[in-house]
Amino acid sequence: MNVMPRILVLTLSFGSGHVRACQAIAKELNRIAPRAEIKTVDALSDCRLWFRMIYVWPYWLMLRYAPPLWKRLNTARLENRHERTAPNWVFRFGCPRIFHLIERFRPDVIVAGEVGACEIASIARQENLTLAPIVCVITDFESEPIWIKPAVSRYMVPDESVRAELIGWGAPSELIEICGIPVDSEFEVPCTYPEVDQNKYPLVLLMGGGMGPTRMAEVARELGNSQAAMRIVAIAGHDKRAWRKLNRLTVKPPSSLQVVGWTDKIASLMQRARILVTKPGGLTISEAQLCGLPMVLFDPIPGAEYLNAKRMVDAGAALMTCGAPETAAEVLSLLHDEMRWRTMSINVSRISRPDARRQIAKRVLEVATLRQMQQVA
Repeated sequence: MNVMPRILVLTLSFGSGHVRACQAIAKELNRIAPRAEIKTVDALSDCRLWFRMIYVWPYWLMLRYAPPLWKRLNTARLENRHERTAPNWVFRFGCPRIFHLIERFRPDVIVAGEVGACEIASIARQENLTLAPIVCVITDFESEPIWIKPAVSRYMVPDESVRAELIGWGAPSELIEICGIPVDSEFEVPCTYPEVDQNKYPLVLLMGGGMGPTRMAEVARELGNSQAAMRIVAIAGHDKRAWRKLNRLTVKPPSSLQVVGWTDKIASLMQRARILVTKPGGLTISEAQLCGLPMVLFDPIPGAEYLNAKRMVDAGAALMTCGAPETAAEVLSLLHDEMRWRTMSINVSRISRPDARRQIAKRVLEVATLRQMQQVA
C-alpha cells in the first residue's frame, strides 16, 4: 500500500477566502502528515483567457455594477436547483492544465474548496481521469445544489443550517460533517509586531473583502470626520481603486488613518483591534471569531455574504449596517459602550470553531487512506 498519500487541494480564487481556507487545510495536512504529497492549486491561475472572460468577468461585473442582477441569478440557482455553474465543456477546455494535472498527479483524494472546484473534480471523475474521492469544504454559511455530486465522499460544512440545506437538495446525511470554517493557526497564536502598538488609541480595522464593490473610503471618511480618538487601519488588499480612494482621504485629529495594501499581518492586526469593520466574507468573520473580535458588517453581497452576516448578528457577535453613516455611527457607539463591546466579544469567541482545519485534515487523510486500501484490495 502507498504509505505517502497524494492529496490535491483545489480551489478557484473568487475572492481570497476560498484560497485562504485551502491554504489552512494544506498547512494542517503538512503538519500532521509530513510525508504526504500535497498540491494546492487555484484553477483560475492557469486557465485560458477566454475562460476568465465568460466565467469570471461577468460575475465581477455583476457584483460591481449590477448587484440586483446577481441577486436574481443566485436566487434562481437555488430555487431551480441548478446542477452546474457552467457546461462541462467550459471547464474542460477552459482549464485544460488542471485536468492534465489531476491525471498526472493521480491523487488519492481531492479536496474541493469552492463550488467550481467541486465541478472540476466531478468532471475529472466522469471522464475517468481519476478515481479519487472528493471532499467538499464549504466556506460560507450558505451552500447550493451544485455541490451535490455522486463522487463526493464527504461534505465538511460550517453549521447545521448548511447541513440541512444539503440534505434538502439530496446529499446523504451520513456524508455531512459539521466542522466550522478552516482558519490558519496564526489566528490562534498571539503575534508580536511592535509597530502595531505605537498608537495608544483603539485600533479600528477596516477591511473590504476580496469580492464585489466596497464603500471602505466612505466608511473611513465618516469615521475620520468624527474626531473620535481611534486609529483606523484600512486594508485595501489588491483593490487598487479602493487604495486610491483611501489614500486621498484626510482625517481629523485625534483620529488617524493608515492605508495598507496586501499584508500578511492580518492575524496580528485582528488580535490587537478593538473592532473589525468589514464585508462579511466567510473566512474573514471566522478569523475574527478566533480573535474574539466584535464586528460591524457592511455591504454584504446578496446570497452567501448576507447569510454570513445574519448568522453573526443572530449570535450577538456582530452588527449589520446599511450605508457609511450608519456603519460609522455603530462603530462609535461600540467604542464608547464597554459593556456592549464585552458582551459581543464573548459571543464572538463562543461561536468560534478553532478545530475546523484539524477536523477537516484528519477526515481528508482518512478518506485518502481508505482509497489506498481499496486500491490494494
